[in-house]
Amino acid sequence: MGGQGTLADEIVMAGTGVFDVAYLQIGGGGMAAASSCWLKHFMPGIHIVGVEAEGQASMQAAIKKGAPVTLESLDIFSDGTAVQRTGDLTYPLCRDLIDEFITVSNQEISNAIRSFWNWRRQIVEPAGALGLAGLLSQKERLNGKRVLTVMCGANIDFSQLSVIAADAGIGGQMRHQLRFEISETGGSMLQLMRDVLYDCNIIEFQYGKVDPVRAFPVIGFDAPAEVRAQVIQRCEEQGIAVQDVSTEDDTRFRVIPHRVELFQRPLMLRYEFPERMGALHEFLSQIQDLANMCYFNYLYSGERVGRALIGLEFKTDAARTAMLQRLREHDVLRQRHHLLSEEVSARILFA
Repeated sequence: MGGQGTLADEIVMAGTGVFDVAYLQIGGGGMAAASSCWLKHFMPGIHIVGVEAEGQASMQAAIKKGAPVTLESLDIFSDGTAVQRTGDLTYPLCRDLIDEFITVSNQEISNAIRSFWNWRRQIVEPAGALGLAGLLSQKERLNGKRVLTVMCGANIDFSQLSVIAADAGIGGQMRHQLRFEISETGGSMLQLMRDVLYDCNIIEFQYGKVDPVRAFPVIGFDAPAEVRAQVIQRCEEQGIAVQDVSTEDDTRFRVIPHRVELFQRPLMLRYEFPERMGALHEFLSQIQDLANMCYFNYLYSGERVGRALIGLEFKTDAARTAMLQRLREHDVLRQRHHLLSEEVSARILFA
């Protein structure tokens, strides 16, 4: 604790001023206990908020019980603070020195990591971003106050960044994934884009044909909460059932149900399109007279070009042949698609 407390000593010696509030992450409680002690000695009026991640809040469990307890399970997303039982020495100090305890979700932690990247172009590990996540969760009440938080540690597995990037939008209440119920008829998807999602930056599309009458596409977009509310209102006005599935497991793990026996003369292709608003709408417009979509798998990757695996179906053999001809002749379609062989298509469809 003495060593960890030197963080607070450096803050005091920096002379950056007296702070009104401090958000300190808690794992075992050593840094939070020592820093709280030092900060309160030099800034007696400071309000200390201890921040823990959901699924590993061992200090709050100890405060509630009146003594350290062992958690039955432990979430290790924020592995640097994943402590199943808070320390016997740190518990009484945190209890007496910390004024408030809060928890934040993994999505909120991811949003804090992204926010720090946007501000400083530096990556911090989940445990290091806990304090900032707590600050962002209470930012409305901090107007006019001088606020301190500790950002520490970059011990992160590179592969974890993809999970953090996906969760950051949800934690920041900017990424929304909605499941729509529309008619399983040609042109209905295009109409949804045109009438409901016309002002949305679509970053995800999950769809597989599962019913001959109804379609249930999941569409993700980045937008403020008020835009999400407007989308839902448009759906209500047009009688379209809609459900927020941003935190559903099947959406998060990209489980796209589909019934192959419902696909008529399917054609699978890999399609590339420019990452700009309206590009998907344009593609649907180019194919709607010949084909109906039976499968669509797309996720924004941060590149200038979006890549999607698309399944098309056709009412007649002639329509399928005409689409193949259009793919060969149409300048834009020819440049952006890669037709999967029948063998590969079958493997994808029947896997």
